[in-house]
Amino acid sequence: MRIFSLRRWCAVLAAGPALSLAAVVPGGVVVKQGDAVSGSTVSTLNSPFTDGNGKVSFVAALADSNRVIWKDTGPIFNSSSSEDTLVGGEGTMGSSNAADFIYSPSFNGNDAVYTNHEKLLAAGDPAPGLPGMWSSFNSRPQMAADGTAYWVGGITNVQGGSTQGRVLWRTTDVSNPATTTSLLKTGDLVNGLAVTSSGVGFDYAFSDNGSHSIMDLLLDSGSTTNDAHLAVNGVVVARESLPTGQGDNWANFDVVSINDAGDYIFSGDTDGATATDEFIAYNGAISLREGSVVDGLTLGSSVNAASINDLSQVAFIWSSSATETLFAGDGGDLANSIALLSVGDELDVNGDSIGDWVVTDFNASNIIGPGLDLAQDGRVYVEVDLQPIGGGTSMEAIIHVAIPEPSALALMALGVTALRRRR
Repeated sequence: MRIFSLRRWCAVLAAGPALSLAAVVPGGVVVKQGDAVSGSTVSTLNSPFTDGNGKVSFVAALADSNRVIWKDTGPIFNSSSSEDTLVGGEGTMGSSNAADFIYSPSFNGNDAVYTNHEKLLAAGDPAPGLPGMWSSFNSRPQMAADGTAYWVGGITNVQGGSTQGRVLWRTTDVSNPATTTSLLKTGDLVNGLAVTSSGVGFDYAFSDNGSHSIMDLLLDSGSTTNDAHLAVNGVVVARESLPTGQGDNWANFDVVSINDAGDYIFSGDTDGATATDEFIAYNGAISLREGSVVDGLTLGSSVNAASINDLSQVAFIWSSSATETLFAGDGGDLANSIALLSVGDELDVNGDSIGDWVVTDFNASNIIGPGLDLAQDGRVYVEVDLQPIGGGTSMEAIIHVAIPEPSALALMALGVTALRRRR
């Protein structure tokens, strides 16, 4: 399916003397900094994630220092409700199609993963299924649609000791920690090579149905020049120093995402010229590179987030000639992606085709989490900074925008008036 250019159609629809580079984009605000929540107010927000039904979840920090787990239209958990001391919470989390969730706070002073059924695993606990080993940290939790939980943890042979290796954990029933097992750990063989002490990477993803996985791994090749590997369903599909098929070699890997059909994307760098080394690959082949022109914008040096849904539509944030832009396209045709939203664009949240907020920044980071999520219904959820039209203080917010239907009539129905700035 060809996704038509939002900016191209909007230029036609809104043609007139008041044209500018700013776009008015229809969307919605889920919650923003300063909003009243659970008897307090929102102080900071984290990356959004969607369940198999397209409902959004994330961790939000409140002004009273508590954390809430937000699901769909409001909070479903407040850390103050626990009898234990829960402090903080990583940006990465997950939720099921039902009421289950997982996130990573400090639990009574120990790095942990915590669910709606309370603690799942904390530093200092025995490492499940690994006699003589102890948990040393727990990080980057995710959850499939059926409630299966995944996360990366550290292990040590001394209770309270420093990390000696890593494990990718899976729990099939978060109400029963005894279902926790090791999927992959330091010393296991992949492609005939052992996973190194830090080789289970934080960049990993499972499909909603749990049938497919993609992982960024470090394997003991004997050299740091070719130890980075990208594995899909346990099979290496790309390796540092090996050819990309486009005249250069893979160098490193960053954002990963995979869907129920097994289609996958990943970003990273090649060892080619710095003007073209950043890339996004679809099913193992590079589809877009730094320096390419997509929907009239030149791609820059940083892919900050990316997500693929079960329709194999892809949303990604890439630095561009418009400073930073959220794009969307079909996985098999990313060169014809559309620019959905750029820094400086206006967000119309009430459907009157007039901007209500200016997007001043995207907060996605490929270091601390996926940064955005593309639901099956075509909605893209992303964390941004917004400023009221006419001026004022910028504030963090979770927003959504939609991939438009592939026709001009559908865009007209959305009331898009991109490229016309109205004040």
